[in-house]
Amino acid sequence: MELDLGDVQGWTSTHKIISLSAIVAASLALYNLGLSIYRLFFSNISGFPGPKIAAATYLYEFYYDWLLSGKYIFVIEEMHKKYGPIVRINPDELSISDPDFYSELYVSESRRRTNGYHGFTEGLGLGQAHVATTSHDLHRLRRKPMEPFFSRLGVSRSWPDIAEVVESFARRIESLKGTGSVIRFDHACSAFAGDVIGQICFNKEQKLLEDPDFTPEWYKMFRMANHSIPLLHLFPWITKTMTWIPESIMLWIFPTGQMIKEIKKLALQHIIKVKKESSDGHKPKNGDSKGSGTLFHHVLDSDMPESELSDERLACEAQVILGAATITTGATIAYISYYILARPDIRLKLQEELKDFMVAWPQQVPTMAGLEQLPYLQALIKEGLRHSSAVMHRLPRVSPDVPVQYKQWTIPVGVPVGMSAYYMHTDPSVYEAPFEFIPERWLGEVHPNMNRNFVPFCRGSRGCLGMSLALAELSFILAVLYRPSGPKLELFETDESDVIHVHDFIIPAPKLSSKGIRVLVR
Repeated sequence: MELDLGDVQGWTSTHKIISLSAIVAASLALYNLGLSIYRLFFSNISGFPGPKIAAATYLYEFYYDWLLSGKYIFVIEEMHKKYGPIVRINPDELSISDPDFYSELYVSESRRRTNGYHGFTEGLGLGQAHVATTSHDLHRLRRKPMEPFFSRLGVSRSWPDIAEVVESFARRIESLKGTGSVIRFDHACSAFAGDVIGQICFNKEQKLLEDPDFTPEWYKMFRMANHSIPLLHLFPWITKTMTWIPESIMLWIFPTGQMIKEIKKLALQHIIKVKKESSDGHKPKNGDSKGSGTLFHHVLDSDMPESELSDERLACEAQVILGAATITTGATIAYISYYILARPDIRLKLQEELKDFMVAWPQQVPTMAGLEQLPYLQALIKEGLRHSSAVMHRLPRVSPDVPVQYKQWTIPVGVPVGMSAYYMHTDPSVYEAPFEFIPERWLGEVHPNMNRNFVPFCRGSRGCLGMSLALAELSFILAVLYRPSGPKLELFETDESDVIHVHDFIIPAPKLSSKGIRVLVR
């Protein structure tokens, strides 16, 4: 029998490949075993309570947040019930569930410096925006020039712009009167919030409200982006890899990416335009119909160093602000609207309060101060914010300079610690029947612990920049839509399961099978 030399060579090559694969697999297994042993026994947080599997690997969190679609927040809740108020929830991070400690973790810069956590934002490709900036000092440098614009005074200067978009939304809904049209109200609210922030950021309403279907791509784009966050947390290299893929292929894989492309283009065009105006010596006049310029007029007119004023960085900042202001505010308007439409008692109380105050709309525009003085409207908004928790996910913070003491536990420098507004807002020891929507709980004498636990905008040096704008939008649009002479709206094949939050994608989401909040216009 003759031996075929080709067969021998083929067998040898295959054997080498198999051997090499076995060596690589064994090396990876040994590496992961060693890493798990280090995490379990030698990490600087190895002594903190929590399940060993969570301490050993990120795959435990990944399983619940990616494969089970944003369920880890509920697993952490069970951990706290079993292990106590402080638990280790993954190899590097701690979670605390104790309302008394919230203001000790989310502190102002006068108390101590606070870094963000790179693991929370890594992989999102947003590192040039202030909200995703890890360093305390760089975050402060990037955020400070924008604070006056988003302050209550700054929002009051933008009131004419907000009123313009509110009126556009009301007209758009009222134009459907008598048609029996059914609309996706969550899409409409998202379009409204997008047009408001577009007007303020870019001095240009994006006309999202003018689309016959309220630009559903705008809503879907941000929802899809949020749903992918758990994957990007575990595999941060994905975002960088995507930049190497030709644009035509990316748009085929991800059609709503065309809108992301348009947002980037809009942001860059505006930044370049504002820079040209600045170099030409042109500045918007105070008191004109557009206030005192857009957000980026303020930024470019500040003392921010030149290194932070590149077109790319400012465009990234603009995109993040557009997204954050759209998805959170729009979702809260839709959420509160559901309960107004589902509960006749709530709608009647609100209309009673608005009947005199809004009688002259639209000839007379309500003031921000006037809306803030309407107790039932504000109670309704507060209860909506408590329920909707614009950001459901824990928000990790890092102390870069000094250890943080929690009871008998000393949290080392550099260790990320997070708390969730969801736990704060559903604490049964503070809010009676916490999962019921009861605006009246905020009327009359309110127990101090209710305000202590009320943290929809977070607190401290990294609290929500857009709080005043969000509150203004909520007050204004709810007053216009639900005044006695407002559009006649009814829920259409929508129930509470379409709004109750059962998934944590940083922002909360209802059941994945939901068809959204659908409204019939009479």
